Amino acid sequence: MLLLAAAALTACQQNGDTRPSPPPGPRATPEQVIAYKTQAVAEIGVAPGWGKPELLLSVNTEGWEDSAYISPDGQSLYFQYFPGDMFRINDVFYFHRPKSEGGLGADPAQRDRYHRGPARGVSPAYTSDTLVAKREGDTFGAPVRFPHARDGRNEWGVMLGGDGAYYYVSHDETRELNMDIYRNAQLLAIPGREKYHEDNPHFAITPYGRELFFDSGNRPQAKGKSHIWVTRETGGRFAEPVMLPAPVNVKDSTEVQPHLTADGQLYFTSARDGTIAIYASQRTGADSWAEPRKVLWTTRKSGARAWGLGEPTLTADGQWLYFVVVFDNGRQEFDADIARVRRTDPAR
Repeated sequence: MLLLAAAALTACQQNGDTRPSPPPGPRATPEQVIAYKTQAVAEIGVAPGWGKPELLLSVNTEGWEDSAYISPDGQSLYFQYFPGDMFRINDVFYFHRPKSEGGLGADPAQRDRYHRGPARGVSPAYTSDTLVAKREGDTFGAPVRFPHARDGRNEWGVMLGGDGAYYYVSHDETRELNMDIYRNAQLLAIPGREKYHEDNPHFAITPYGRELFFDSGNRPQAKGKSHIWVTRETGGRFAEPVMLPAPVNVKDSTEVQPHLTADGQLYFTSARDGTIAIYASQRTGADSWAEPRKVLWTTRKSGARAWGLGEPTLTADGQWLYFVVVFDNGRQEFDADIARVRRTDPAR
């Protein structure tokens, strides 16, 4: 889940605020939405060696497409889908809460005020599911449900590990709000997972072992900020997770959503310069990394715009970088879509 959507949800839970926010204003037409998003994507800052970002119009809807992952062969696109504005998820809870408990009882006459986009099989409608779309030529076909999705749960952060297994985030049923990592439906016994969150997994077999990268914001060393961690698996057992050192993790910043390429480039999302941008750092040793360079970033501070970027994921040949864009339509109404950009200079 894009880091700010997660932060918004966490804030609602911590504050205990169950009141609906003001209803959004009149909705723009689909043509108007596409026009402002196309312009916003054209304004994204791009590092040398990459082309022009483009939206995946065959996948994106009025709903919230997030947590993107492209398979190494580029043939399957996995993503999390929520039928609404993730930043207004508390409103959706209010809509579905029984009238006897002060909610709207899922009144069909008011659905369009609280939901947005097609249902896409998400069940119940106040949760989210991971979907997968198969490539059809230059685009992607209709998405279907991820095989390990379960009704009443939230699964996201799917990736296909170097061992051929699926890794993803869900909730341990005994700890409803605790985020844990699963491998092919099996809960992983990562040290500390009973107390701490693990999010956005990336498993790779590298010269340094069987490594599982993830981000977490409530482990003691993190001091309230989400940072990237790694744990190594030996004989089926995971070692105590270690927070990546500087310059990947930076004090008083946020670093999440790691994606490690075969040549040792760690792509991740960071808010270190005050905007939510995508960075890359070259690995220089088992526990050392080069100074990160900015790859994609937002450029506008107000109005209809790309508000934040994240969830970097690359094809194995390094030619395509897929990512998530959170849009603000200029009226504090948000949406998330999937975009991609093609490498133009292999040396970069």
